[in-house]
Amino acid sequence: MSNDPVLIPLTAIPIMLPQEPTAPAPGPAAGASPAAGTTQAPTGDAGQGSATGGQQPCGTETFLMMGLFVALMWLMVLRPESKRRKETQTMLSALKQGDTVVTIGGMHGKVATIAEKTVVLRIDSLMLTFDRSAIARVLRDETPAQKG
Repeated sequence: MSNDPVLIPLTAIPIMLPQEPTAPAPGPAAGASPAAGTTQAPTGDAGQGSATGGQQPCGTETFLMMGLFVALMWLMVLRPESKRRKETQTMLSALKQGDTVVTIGGMHGKVATIAEKTVVLRIDSLMLTFDRSAIARVLRDETPAQKG
């Protein structure tokens, strides 16, 4: 006997495929008529559920989920952004001459003069004019006791 592998044709291996259910679905049969003297509610009635207990396509659950999604978006995105914008506006309104600031481009300098929409910064011996909105943050002087 040799050690050659044994080849099995694919037709010899049974393949199990999903099959359609053979039992009828529970509930009234499709061909059954309602009993004499009783009436059956139409299935498309938006005010009542169907006889088999199915859900309406746009029920209150959908609106509750949409409301929950909007509330989550407000809490996660819009509220923190408005807080940040308010803090930046407060920082820019409290800006005064002599403050050390950093621009959004990373330039460090001291405020020489302040106009309504512009700020002149002294960087070494240069005087540069920036928009007031270009100030990213104000650096506060730290005392030596706080550094240690």
